Amino acid sequence: MTDAQNLAMLHQITQARYEQRQQSFAKLVAEESQLRAELVRLDSMNRATAMPEDATDQMHSIGADVLWRGWLGRSKTAVNMQLARVLAVKESHLLEVRRAYGKVLVVQELQQNLDRDTRKRRQDAELVRAISLSL
Repeated sequence: MTDAQNLAMLHQITQARYEQRQQSFAKLVAEESQLRAELVRLDSMNRATAMPEDATDQMHSIGADVLWRGWLGRSKTAVNMQLARVLAVKESHLLEVRRAYGKVLVVQELQQNLDRDTRKRRQDAELVRAISLSL
């Protein structure tokens, strides 16, 4: 295999790996968005169920407000824990995406350099041939 073929194959591999990392990262971003939306939903539920003082006293007497606030607190804690896990994984994936993209850029630069060198050699050979034909 020639250098150009090797570089072309290497470019395909690095590009595929980069796209794979991007897709994995996109899934994490989507999961993060879903968890943040869930937190917003829980907050809006909390605001929507805020009751006037007399209704609160009635709910307090049967313990419903305690149960509701307990469920809401546990739910928010669980979602925040999941969000923290996703953000930690997202950070490491972001580094992997950046590394993969750097590799793609390096291979592209190598291909450009090889193409430029090949073109220069071809032009030099044509110049030598033209000179030899003119003599």
